[in-house]
Amino acid sequence: MWTWLVVWSGLGGAVLAFCPNGCKCNDQVPSAGCVGVGLTVLPILLNPRLRHLNMAHNLISSISQSLEFFKQLVELDLSHNLLTSLGTRNLNEQHQLQELRLAYNNLTHLEPGALRGLHSLNILDLSHNGLKDLPAGVLDDAPRLGVLLLAHNSLHQLPQHTFRSLPSLHTLDLCNNYFRVVPTAALDYLYNIKSLLLCHNRLTHLDSHAFTTRELISLSLEANKIDLVASDAFQHLQKLKMLTLNDNMLGTVPVIPRSLDSLVLDKNNLTTITPETLQGVERLSTLDISYCPHLSRLHPDTFHNCLNLQRLTISHNPLLRHLPHGLLRSLPRLNRLDLSGNGLKTVSKASLPMASLQYLDLRDNLLVCNCSLRWLASVLAGVNTSLVSPDVQCSAPPKLKGLFLSRLRGSGLVCGWQGQVVAGSVVVVCCVMLLATLTLLLCRYQRRQKREKLGRGWPPGPLAPWPPDHHSAPTRHIMADEYLYHTCSSITKIPVTEV
Repeated sequence: MWTWLVVWSGLGGAVLAFCPNGCKCNDQVPSAGCVGVGLTVLPILLNPRLRHLNMAHNLISSISQSLEFFKQLVELDLSHNLLTSLGTRNLNEQHQLQELRLAYNNLTHLEPGALRGLHSLNILDLSHNGLKDLPAGVLDDAPRLGVLLLAHNSLHQLPQHTFRSLPSLHTLDLCNNYFRVVPTAALDYLYNIKSLLLCHNRLTHLDSHAFTTRELISLSLEANKIDLVASDAFQHLQKLKMLTLNDNMLGTVPVIPRSLDSLVLDKNNLTTITPETLQGVERLSTLDISYCPHLSRLHPDTFHNCLNLQRLTISHNPLLRHLPHGLLRSLPRLNRLDLSGNGLKTVSKASLPMASLQYLDLRDNLLVCNCSLRWLASVLAGVNTSLVSPDVQCSAPPKLKGLFLSRLRGSGLVCGWQGQVVAGSVVVVCCVMLLATLTLLLCRYQRRQKREKLGRGWPPGPLAPWPPDHHSAPTRHIMADEYLYHTCSSITKIPVTEV
């Protein structure tokens, strides 16, 4: 190592201009980028005054004794390499380093002292590695750490004192790991945490007081298997603004903080939403309830307390076929409404806050195009309105199926009186046909009854005696169809000679 220092002192200013093949160097910033050039080691003859060094997408497997020449580094990117360990004290001279990116390597553990010397480090990216644990104290050497990215690792628990020396940490990403319970004990030390991501883990429930970080603003719990949330799980989150609970197994909406500004409940097992679930959320401005296959009912007063709601998405819920009258009338600030992909057959203008609405999406529903949607046809055609709405297609009646509603204004729509006339005509025709059928059957029945009264042997054969021996001659009228038994053609002719 001392040999290299001698070489550097002999080369003097010439060293400043050295740049390996395939790299891009700028001595004025100064910075160097050797991205995807196939390097197996970190070049040490680069400008020693480097502030930014990008060595991503190479084949570097070790940084041992490679960075001690670059004491002025502020940003170092070693992502997408083959690092299996950081060793100890290999970053000991990087006192000015603020951003260290080590994503997409093969790191499985961090030795104590691996981050020693990183007193100014603000961003540490360790995502997409194979870390199985974080030993207590390994992060103590980076007391100014503000952003810690640990997504896509194999973490399943965290020691209680993992973050005890990180008072400045404000963003923690633990997504795509193997947590089955919230690491509450470790999170208790994050007094200034603002954003916490626990998405794509294996959480099944949220216990009482699961989160005690009072400064938390954004919490992501999406894509877990949560089906049970304690009523006081979010009790301490009095400053929480954003909560994402999509892609879980919730059957009901949990008790949420009153400070909430945005709530996402997509892809859950919700069946209904009642006013109690959204009680006291006057600050809520964005709500998303989509892709819930069991959602079939909304209470008329569901959004009665959401006076500040501005963006509402209730889409792709196939069992939701009706909007209660006045459901959205209590939302004076609602400007964007997405109702696409449901099973709605009609939408009443009286149920929408038309005065504030700026965007309305009703595509992919089961709309029946009749006079009740004439107002929507005018909106889609852009007649005397500033409301923006994508065109929708009719699903019924059959003759209008597939046609765009904006082209069916006026006589094109099947209105109420037309439907009544058609229905009345169908009923009359059916009644006439039924009456004619009954009359015909009755006549045939009566004729059959008359014949049966004459008994067997009637009508008699052409040579039968008259009246028959066993049958008294009744007094009756001969019916027309019985004359065929007495035609000449039915009597056998006898030659005169034989007589």
